[in-house]
Order: sequence, then structure tokens, then C-alpha cells
Amino acid sequence: MHSDRRPLIIGAGPAGLTASLELAKNGVAAQVFEASSNVGGLARTPGEHGFRVDPGGHRFFTKNEQILELWKSLLPAEEWHSVSRRSAMLVDGHFVPYPLLGRNLLTQLGYGRGARGLGSLLWSRLRRGGRSLDDSATFLEWGRYQFGNYWYRMFFDGYVRKTWLAEPAQLTSDWAEQRIKPIVWGGRDAMAADAFLYPRRGPGQLWDAAAAELAKFGVEPSLDSPVAKLGFDGRRWTVELRDGGSATGDAVFSSMPLQMLVNALEPAPPQHIWEAAAQLKHRGLITVAVALGQRRELPFNWVYTPGMDLRVGRIQNYRQWSDDLTPPEWDGTYLGFEYFIGAGSALWAADDDYMRQMVESDLHTLGFDPSAIERVMVVRSQFAYPICNPAMETSVAQIRDYLRKHYPSLHPIGRNGMHRYDNQDHAMLSAMHSVKRYFGESVDPWQVNKERRYHESGLLKV
Repeated sequence: MHSDRRPLIIGAGPAGLTASLELAKNGVAAQVFEASSNVGGLARTPGEHGFRVDPGGHRFFTKNEQILELWKSLLPAEEWHSVSRRSAMLVDGHFVPYPLLGRNLLTQLGYGRGARGLGSLLWSRLRRGGRSLDDSATFLEWGRYQFGNYWYRMFFDGYVRKTWLAEPAQLTSDWAEQRIKPIVWGGRDAMAADAFLYPRRGPGQLWDAAAAELAKFGVEPSLDSPVAKLGFDGRRWTVELRDGGSATGDAVFSSMPLQMLVNALEPAPPQHIWEAAAQLKHRGLITVAVALGQRRELPFNWVYTPGMDLRVGRIQNYRQWSDDLTPPEWDGTYLGFEYFIGAGSALWAADDDYMRQMVESDLHTLGFDPSAIERVMVVRSQFAYPICNPAMETSVAQIRDYLRKHYPSLHPIGRNGMHRYDNQDHAMLSAMHSVKRYFGESVDPWQVNKERRYHESGLLKV
């Protein structure tokens, strides 16, 4: 190991662990500080009594061979499943497959509603005279253009309000361009060939394996070690922890939320950088995993719930991900109810009993018998998703440029560290590029995932 190099890494999620591994492979041992009691970040897999919880649902796909090779090196082929992606939107008791297929839209909810939706879509296109939207469009404008006002309101308006906790006109269309697929008018099922990799025991299995690999290099993340301050004297960095501990190093790789990073810096950044950081918002996520003794076939990984009759924003069907998320020979239904919360939400402080009552109400609305519940597990993720509001891009650019100029040895990485709605592979790639930059290569981690219309598909092989 290089004794003259001592980088510090804040966060042991996918980005932080990837940076640690890349450094270790190059003979550099980093010190890793993780605020929570586990590695993996949102991609952890907590569990009890044989039931495992995947908060958020994590598909493993990538267009990058280097990322795929790292995954393969950490888990052998027999520890991976190939899973066909199947999702649906629950509307008026109908499970409408997603991506939306033209034939379903025209017939599944009744021919009258189908004709109304098609007319609305044609009108949305005609009124623009063939002109497409530019990149400044809001989500509301984008949704109406892509689906017509009728289908947009049926499938997306309520869902976005529940999950993003914002007015659709106040959200940018950037994330929608990457995450929401347009209507498919062909005769084939668009998702037939859409598959992803998934560790048998959930995403945390991969990141636990990454931590075990790091231990071989003598690197063990310090858990329950939230960072309070981050000082720089012009040559060395000092990380001060909330428990009073500290560490010094020659560089910092940070996956802590970008706003928190700015607030932790000493000397403090100028006022306009503080103001830019204050514009950055997150959504939290509370995942309530419910094991039901009754078996109910539900052939979807995810069910999206745009209707206001349900409090839940999205439901995972864990048995469609992997049977190894449940105990051996258990034959019930295992679901993950996802509740999205904003900053300061009273729901964040709600206890497990309150969350159970909320789930029981949603189960009843869905036609399940709450008395069949055998187990409930509640998993809270405070900084789950950066919010893509109009101020985000400008604010992040201001902070990025300031840090580059004044702190070239400070490397923001990952979804929260860069405040970008990235997938795991993009978070990992930003860490890889940042390590290359640390070693003097001319690469720009901020150019990762800049394709506006990058869709969620990629290599699938182990």
C-alpha cells in the first residue's frame, strides 16, 4: 500500500465502496466513514427471521462492461438471478401493464375510455403543430405531450404527486426522459426481453461482499460514524465525527448529501454557495415489508398506484424478485409497500405501529385480508432520492464549479454526493472516474449519465 496517500471516504453505499475498492486495487488504503449501522446505503438488504427487505427495489443492469465485471468479481454466477421485468399501473381495479401498450389503453379500461384517451393524445400532438418539446419542459408539459392529458392524468399525475410530493409543473422532465417509457403501439409485449440481474438474497448481498473484499486489503468501514465537520488547511483534510473522533487525509471522496457536505465545510463557503445548497431537496422513503400467510399470484415486480384511494405510492412483489428473500418453504405473499416523504414530514417520526395501521388500510383497499399478516418490517431511508426541481441543475452546477476551483482534492460521488438521480451503475462509475482523477487522469465524473434519453436497459450476462 502507498503509505504517502491516505484518502478519506464518506459513505459506504455503492459509490463509496466502489471508490474504496478501486483505491485498494491501486495500492491505496482509504478510511471509510458510514453514518448508518450497515453498508450498502439504499441498496442494503436488512432482514429478520428469514425475510429480507429491498428498500426501493434494485435492478442490476448496465451498459458499462467495467461495472459488470466488478459485479461478477464480487458474486459468483450462481448467486445471481436473471429476472424479467414486469410492472403494472393499478387503475380502477385493473392492472394495466407498464410500459403502456396501445392495445391495452384502447381496450382494457373500456372502448369508450380508450377512444377518449386516444383523442386526447392526438389533440396534444396536433396543437403543437408537429413541434417536439425542448429540454426545458416541465414534467406536466412532458406528460401531456407524451400521453395526452387524459392518459397523463389517469396514470401519472397522481403517482407523481404521491411519490415526488410536488406539483408536476414544478418538476423538470429530465428524470422522466430516462425513467418513463412512451406508449408502445406495436403488437409485441415491450417488456418481453427486458430483464435484469438480481442477487439471490437482495442487493445488500453484493455490497456485503464488497465490504468483505475490502477487508482483504485491510480496509473496514467505520459504521455509525456520521461526519460533523470537514476541514481543509490548504494541504490536508480533517474529518471530524459527531462522536468526537477525527481523521486526516490527502483527499476526500464524499457520497454524503451534497447540501450536507457544503454545510460541513470549514472554512465555510461564501453565502451564494450556501444559498445554492439550500435549494437541494430530497425525498425520504419508508418501506414496509408485509408477509401474508395467504398466497396471491401477482405477476409483477412493481405495482404503481396513482389513485388517491391508496396511501402507498408503489408496491414491490418480493417473490417476483427472488424467492430467497423469504424463508425456505414459506409459501405466502411477500410485499413491500413504499411510502414517500418530504423533509419535515410527520410520517418520518411515526412509529412502527402507526405504519402497520397504514399498511393494513391499504391492504384492505387492495382486497387483502389484513388478518393474514404474519410479519411486518419497517425500513426507513431518509435521503433516498434527490428531487429534480428547476433549481437543481443551476444550484448543483454552482456548487460543483466552486468545489472544483477551491477544493480540487474533494470528490463528490454517487447519487447523493452529486445530487443526481443516478442508478447504481452510474453512482459506481462516478466513483471509478473520481479515483482515476485522484491518480492524475483527465476524466470528468460529472459527465457520467449525461444522456438525456438513457433508458434502463443494458448488458445482461454473468
